[in-house]
Amino acid sequence: MTMENTTNESWEPSGDATSEGYDPLEQHNSAEYRRFLLMSVVGLVVLVAVPFLVGKYYISLMSEILIFGILVSGVNLLLGYTGLVSLGHAAFMGLGAYTTAVLAALLGYPVWFSMIASVIVSFVIAYGVGLLSVRTKGVQFLLITLAFGQMFHAIAEKTRYTGGDDGMTGIPRIDLSFIGLNSDHDIVFYFFVLACFVVSMLVLRRIVESPFGHVLVGIRENEKRMSAMGYTTFPYKALAFGISGMLAGLAGCLWVQHSFFINPHIMTWQMSGEALLMVIIGGSQAFYGPLLGAAFYVLAKDFLSDITEAYLMFFGLLFVLVVAFFQGGLAGFAANISRRFTGRSTGKEDQS
Repeated sequence: MTMENTTNESWEPSGDATSEGYDPLEQHNSAEYRRFLLMSVVGLVVLVAVPFLVGKYYISLMSEILIFGILVSGVNLLLGYTGLVSLGHAAFMGLGAYTTAVLAALLGYPVWFSMIASVIVSFVIAYGVGLLSVRTKGVQFLLITLAFGQMFHAIAEKTRYTGGDDGMTGIPRIDLSFIGLNSDHDIVFYFFVLACFVVSMLVLRRIVESPFGHVLVGIRENEKRMSAMGYTTFPYKALAFGISGMLAGLAGCLWVQHSFFINPHIMTWQMSGEALLMVIIGGSQAFYGPLLGAAFYVLAKDFLSDITEAYLMFFGLLFVLVVAFFQGGLAGFAANISRRFTGRSTGKEDQS
């Protein structure tokens, strides 16, 4: 479902429509909502079925896709819904990863406790950074988020307690023995990541459909008009930044369990740039666009790296082609195909 459906549009019904009690806008939104539910159910069925159809390596890739899906969905809350471009979100992913690694591997706390702490720490720090960053706009906002990201990266690189540039190893996965499962098995860990992804999407969906989410879309479309309507936009943008950082922190604490390793590379501006690429490829105007972008990025990068060492050049070409020919990203292309197919089906029914 696109961002357009989250805004409160004004519509004046005609006399005939009013007399018949027919609301085309309500019917349109209802149809879009049914399509969204259908896509969600089909997507979930596919994600549940995939690990039983592929080998261990591709199960690991699917876990990676879902982890990046959580990260870029948070980035999309800023880019797609609020209209803010951040080049520092990899820092919050790194904060979540390092918090989990330190608490679980070095201090011996349970992983579930470390994950909760990671999400809280990421939210608090991201919200603090947001309070400072959202006072700026445009290129200034982009640069200040980049500066914060590089600062956190430098701290991680110079901290010997966490291994500095060499990083940390031996991070345990969450203990699921209380339900009779061993998360060291990749398929079990995949379903744990999938559960975290589903919960994240449910929470995020609730946020963007709430009045808070509608205000964010209003800020994206015309912040001056929102201010004129009486909204103080600053706290909305800061909270959106904090929520986005919290999702990045969750992705980080899952990533460190997935790879059993963490180093400062996860916090570089290049990683933040890759997250933005995933959002753009998937479609920043679609709720599930970031997941499609993450899947395309991970699978294309894996495929091209097996063919040539210059895979980044070919991936860049793919990115250009997607942006040039797929309006609205992969999600926008899929939506256009769906609308054309539905339109043709409707036309055939009308003729009959």
